[in-house]
Amino acid sequence: MENDSGQERAPERESTLYGNVFHKNLCWQRSYERPEEKEMIMALYGSLREGLYNSRRFDLPNRSEFLGTARIKGYALYSLGPYPAVYPSEENSVLIEVRKFSGKQQLEIAKSIDYMELFGGYHREYVDLEIGEQKIRGIIYVYDEDPGTEKVEKGDWVEYLKERELPE
Repeated sequence: MENDSGQERAPERESTLYGNVFHKNLCWQRSYERPEEKEMIMALYGSLREGLYNSRRFDLPNRSEFLGTARIKGYALYSLGPYPAVYPSEENSVLIEVRKFSGKQQLEIAKSIDYMELFGGYHREYVDLEIGEQKIRGIIYVYDEDPGTEKVEKGDWVEYLKERELPE
């Protein structure tokens, strides 16, 4: 390619980069746009589960209501090192902890979690959840791109971390 002065110029990579950036920004914008809700129900599968780092950091046992655990089909769990990601996969399932956030103070925590996830390369998907006989709709945070990393075969991040601990 030539520029206006007739000199060769490097091929443009902008379209590829723009496409990737555009995709992420579009996912974030679509994901973040939502009406204000009186409660949020989240399907948590990683560091926000009971006893793990972000659960302690956000004090989830005291700032949300634990509804139970369940398996959600249609997603696979991947290790990204210190934290996991889920990505759509028809033949897999992930163990989740379901928490409800309601009231002004709890919703502030939920919004902080939402912000952390959405800026961390995840987007929100609404999923149908079954806890015992109860059927509810909630949010799961899905990684924006195929992680291409180690799949956690059993779909349970807590169990995976226990298996990875080195003997003393």
